[in-house]
Amino acid sequence: MLTAMLLFLFSVTASANTIISRTDTVTGQGTLNISGYLYVKSSGSGAVFADVYRVVNGTEQHVARGSNVISGGPRTANFNISINGLSQDTYVVRYSYGGPLSSITITSVGF
Repeated sequence: MLTAMLLFLFSVTASANTIISRTDTVTGQGTLNISGYLYVKSSGSGAVFADVYRVVNGTEQHVARGSNVISGGPRTANFNISINGLSQDTYVVRYSYGGPLSSITITSVGF
């Protein structure tokens, strides 16, 4: 029984950060604002993450990470992520989530 519980706990922990198959490329400076909505499928909490990269000599360099914690479900919830202090450049934004979230839609990304 203990082994089964540990296997379950490990599988839940291992899948805590699910990559969303969407990537945005934006150019600008200042505050990057990302908004959208998602469906929380159970009563737990989860988070949406936006990782921002700058491409230098063909290599992506991580610049910043923004997140928004969503709790209470089942329900549809809006989210907003702001990442401040970005210099003038072109950025690649990759998304992921953790927790009981699904049906994530990004509606706006920009400076």
